[in-house]
This record gives sequence, structure tokens and C-alpha cells, in this order.
Amino acid sequence: MNATKRKFNALINGIGNKSTTTLASKEVNNVPDNNGDSQTKKRRVSDRSSITSSIDMPSATRKPLATMKHKKAALSTTAAATEPPKYAPWDREAFLKRLKSFSNLTDWTPKPARVNEVEWAKRGWVCQKLERVRCCLCNVEILVKLNRKEVEGKEQPVYIAEKIGALKSSSLEEDADSCVEEALVDKYVELIVSSHDEGCLWRKRGCDDSIFKLPLNHTGTTFRNLRERYDEICKRSENLPYKFNMRTPQGFDLDVVLANLPPNFFSSPTDATPDASLPPADVNKVALLMALFGWQGHTHDRLGAQMGSVSCHACFRVLGLWIFKSKEVNAAGEEVVGPTMSCLDVVKEHREYCPWQNAISQNGKGPVKTSTTGMAGWGIILRILHNDHLLRSRRESPLGKIRHSVTENAIETDSALGTDVGDEDAMSIRDEEDKQRWARLRRVKSLFETKGGKKLTREKSKSRS
Repeated sequence: MNATKRKFNALINGIGNKSTTTLASKEVNNVPDNNGDSQTKKRRVSDRSSITSSIDMPSATRKPLATMKHKKAALSTTAAATEPPKYAPWDREAFLKRLKSFSNLTDWTPKPARVNEVEWAKRGWVCQKLERVRCCLCNVEILVKLNRKEVEGKEQPVYIAEKIGALKSSSLEEDADSCVEEALVDKYVELIVSSHDEGCLWRKRGCDDSIFKLPLNHTGTTFRNLRERYDEICKRSENLPYKFNMRTPQGFDLDVVLANLPPNFFSSPTDATPDASLPPADVNKVALLMALFGWQGHTHDRLGAQMGSVSCHACFRVLGLWIFKSKEVNAAGEEVVGPTMSCLDVVKEHREYCPWQNAISQNGKGPVKTSTTGMAGWGIILRILHNDHLLRSRRESPLGKIRHSVTENAIETDSALGTDVGDEDAMSIRDEEDKQRWARLRRVKSLFETKGGKKLTREKSKSRS
């Protein structure tokens, strides 16, 4: 009786324990326990215990190793996909990012035009501080050393470049000794390309000259960006120089610009009357003047918005406004104590290669000539304002309304209404309207075209030819 009671208690206490339950059940059923059966039983109990433990483990800890590796690979692939490509000669944003790395004068001193920071950035180089540049793809580095030579008893700087790991300065030093500055520049031009690794894509092709071009093609976008720059500078109105501290190009008239702006340019989206214009007296003319020439509020990468500074987002020049503002002005608005700098030249304060003041940077060096070939960015802005004003005036006039309603024969309509077709402004307006009309027709046509239809059209044109 006692033996049976002990077996029963052992069975009760062993519930939930696979091995104990098995042993107890064998005892209850009087199953013999020889050595071979004992080894088999142990293996079975071990297997069952491992299965039970794997079931009881949290899901996070019992994931297969292959699955975890797969997820790590997927995360790395996602991170690589979000990273910008290291070779994208067509990407203007990537080019400007590389160019910005040269903007600190303590890291990079000015160089001759043929080997300035624009040329380095076009070939994939970024500034690594202290006259050092690195290819963003093949990671080759070049150290640009500033040496000095004596010319007519005076010391002058000479730029000499050497490739880290493989010194290349011997021929450059010979050129420096012979005072052949043009040869040094030529060698620099060669190093910009040849210093890349043999298989580097930047060695084979760099950015086109048009990569620096300001996006001023679309009138609506140009006006929107101009308004954004104006608003940013208005936030710094307390620190802005006075109107007489500013210098503009010869022939520039701000009043004409104000007259050419759209009526709703200064209105906010929350205005009850969207077409309401701001009275001229309330316009911040200094802010508008700086916005027209490409300046906007400066934001430091680490410190955030700088209310005492403006900058250019093309050449990354930063101006401290306090330098150009008169230190003391009397009640009549006359200058009593002048500023540190005599004036703020809204064009010349840009870097020489900046497309806001350099027509070649804005239009490229190619032989293709357009209506804006000889114009820098600020000149194109003024031309856009003038043309838009002419188009609006034409549409709003009675003659313009009649021309909008009559679309069959524009030239005959102008002749019947007494318009001088030979007038250059009228011709430019008509050309602009025709371009817009044809652009709309092409967009509508593209909606109805399919790949099969395009292929059939090409085959027909080939058969006709």
C-alpha cells in the first residue's frame, strides 16, 4: 500500500516534466528498464525536452539564424538604396553638394579659373580640409600644397599638387622653379582627370558645363523661388543695410521691376482677395533687391538660421549684413557714420564663377546660342519679369481679349485690328504664346499615344523614306 502511494505521489509531482512523467508511467506499468531501453529513453526524452523548450521560447529568440542574416542583408540593401549614387554626372544637387565642400576659405584657398573648385566638383572631387581633395567614388586623395616663389624681390604663392601615396610633385616643382605659371595650371587640369583610378567612372566622364545652370526656365517656378528668397530676407529686416548702402548694375531700376511684378506677388495665400497687391510703401525694397540677385537667408548646417547673414545657394558665398550697414544714421535718414565695407554690390559679392553674375556658368561654353546666351542669372530674371508683364498686359487689354477668342488666323486678326506685326515686342509675345499653345497640344497628344502606336508611326516614317 505504501509503495503504491509513493508511486502515485511521484506521478503527481512529475506532471509537466516529460522525463519524470515517462519514468513514473514506466513504474506504474511495471515496464522493465534495461540498459538499451534506458539509452533510447534518454534520447527520446532529450528530443522531447528540446522541442518543448523551443516551443516555450519567445519568438524573438527562436528565429532561425538564416532568417536573421536575411533581414540584415535586406536592411543593408535598403540603406544602400537610400544612399545617393557616387557617380551621377547629371545630378545638379549632387554637384552643388560637392561644390559646397570647397566653400570654407580655411580649407580651400582660391585657385585659377581653369582649376577652381567648380572644375574639381565637376569631376567628382570633394574638399577634405587643408587643401586636400578626395574622389567620392575611387577615394583617391590629392594634397594641394601652397608654395611660394620670388618674383622681382617679392614672394608670390605657387600651387603644387601631389597624389597621396604616389608623389607627383617633381615635375610641378621644376615648373615652379622656372616660373612658368601656365604650365602649373596645365598640370592641374591634367591632374583633375588623371589622378582618378584607372577604372573610376569620373576619370572617363565628368559633369557637363550646363550642370551649374540656374533653373530659370519655368516662369511660375521662378516667381515662387523669388518670393521665397524675399520672405527669408524680410525676416532679417532689422539687420539689412540701408538702401543707400546697396550698389546695383548700371541701368537697373527697381521701380520698373516693381511695376513688372504680378499684381498678387506680395499677397499671402490667406488673403481674402488673392489678387490684392501690397502697396509700394510696404514693400521691403532692400529685401526684394537682394532676392532678385540670388541672395537668400543663410542657414548654418549645425547652428540653424543665422538672422545676421545671407548666402547664395549656387556659389555658397555668405555675407555678414552688419559689415555693409551704416553704423549711424540721423533722423532724416542720412548717414552719419559709414559701414565697415563701403557698399554691398549685389552682383560682385557673388563668386566670379557664380551663374548669378557669370553668363558662361549660366549658359555653358557650347556653340549653341540662345536668346539668353550673354546673360547672367540676374539678367534672365529681369527679362522674365518684363516678358511676363507684356503678356499679362496684352491679355488684359481689349485687343488681347479679342485675340484670345480668335485662334484661327492670328496674323490676319492682328492686321485687321491695326496691330503692327513688325514690332519686336509683339512678335516676341506671339512667339511665346505659340510656344505655350504647342506645348499644351504636345502634352495632350502624349496622353493618347501608346507604345504600339509610336512603333507603328516610326515604321511608317521609315517606309516612306
